[in-house]
Parts: sequence; C-alpha cells; structure tokens
Amino acid sequence: MTYIYDILLNFNNDFYEFYEWEKSDNITHIKKIPIYKVSSRVIEDFLIKKIKIDDQITYEILNKTEVFDNKKIKTLKYACLFTDSYKVIAVLLNDDLSISKVSDLLLDESCDTIDISKRCNLISVTYNIIGKKKDYVFLTRKEIKIRKYLINEFKNAYREKDINKLEYLYFEYFNKSSSEIETIYEELINSLSKEITIKHIKLYELLKLCHQGNLSNLTN
Repeated sequence: MTYIYDILLNFNNDFYEFYEWEKSDNITHIKKIPIYKVSSRVIEDFLIKKIKIDDQITYEILNKTEVFDNKKIKTLKYACLFTDSYKVIAVLLNDDLSISKVSDLLLDESCDTIDISKRCNLISVTYNIIGKKKDYVFLTRKEIKIRKYLINEFKNAYREKDINKLEYLYFEYFNKSSSEIETIYEELINSLSKEITIKHIKLYELLKLCHQGNLSNLTN
C-alpha cells in the first residue's frame, strides 16, 4: 500500500478548494494516509454524487489513516486519497461505506501526491450512486453560503406570511411586481437552482444590513 505522510486536510460535507479554507475550519493534521490511483470518472463521481463504496479497498484502508491528536496518534476508520494524477481528493467514509466528507489538499501536498501516484497502478473501484448530485456543487464556498442564507430568508418569509418582504425581494431581483405569493416564492427559490448572480449577492448584502440593524425596515 502506498502512503503520503504529514499533510493537512479540511474534511467537510462540501468540497472546498484549498484557497477557500478558513481559519475557523477544523483542520486535520494527517500523519499518514493511503493513496489510490483511479480514473477521472471516479474522481468526478465522488465529488458531485452521493456514493457508497462496495469494494475490497474498504478492508485495505480500515484504520490505516493516522492523525496527530495533540500528543497522541489516533486512527480514522475509513479514509484515503484518490487521484487520477491530475486532481486529488481525500475521502472519509461512514460505517456503511457511504462518503461522509471530502477534502482538498494544499497545493504543494497535492503536487506531492500526484508525483507519488505516477508510480502507482491504476485500480478499479466498485461503488453505487445512491443519490443525485447537488445542484450547487460547482459554486464557490462563498456562493454556497449566500445560497443557503437566501433560501432560509425566502422560506422564513413565506412561512411567516411576510408578504411585503417577499414582494420587495421579488421586485429587487426580477425588476417586476407580482401579487401572487406562491409564484413569488417559487420563482425566488428557483432562481437559486443553478448559479449565484450579482442580483443574489445584492439581496444577500441588503438582508445582512437589515439584520444588523443598519436598515430599520426592508420595505420602507
């Protein structure tokens, strides 16, 4: 089995590029972790779909990843790196062998892993796709944050029947008016299904100002 030693990982439900990592993230200092060379299709599926691995590899990686934990060394039950010699991702599995969290690598550590992988044999991994890919998978971390925030705001306003707020947000985004609350709500939610636009960012900033007390009333 091939390993890489002494790297940093940032396991999250969503995949964040290394340059999107934040100081508040729970960074894991890895002592050693196995590396597997796979096809680009595997990397793509692992990033954008819900996956459950059904392969001998899970027996091989069992408790093989070691983590620095203060002055002690602990192990992660199921964890490893996958690379196609172009892209590297770290994967953490649940007990049922579904992918729990993923992580990017720092640039130099990713390059080191890719160099190592060039000496590895390509392996085949058996897995099942158990869910659709997320519709926001290609958004940046900031865009994901904006998306989640706006969805929460739209849903709360709709739940609380805050018609004035919904009408105002609708006009700000679409530059048109409507009195059909169901239509307003559905179109605002649907606007977030593919990409975050400059209009979404303006709504986000406006609502943040409102909640911070810098705007007394959104609809005034």
